[in-house]
Amino acid sequence: MKLSQKSDAVWTSQQDEELRRQLSVGRSVNEIAIRLKRSPLSVRTRVKKLGISQPRVD
Repeated sequence: MKLSQKSDAVWTSQQDEELRRQLSVGRSVNEIAIRLKRSPLSVRTRVKKLGISQPRVD
């Protein structure tokens, strides 16, 4: 599922913070992907790279 060209873009520190914030309020990978205009795979990969606890899946 390709959401936009942005899904291939480098993650910014602001996006990392938004990812952490979204996870902290209980959003799923799919919800976060939509909000950040990224693919679910991109979000899961970033979560793993940042060493964040595994988020819930829809």
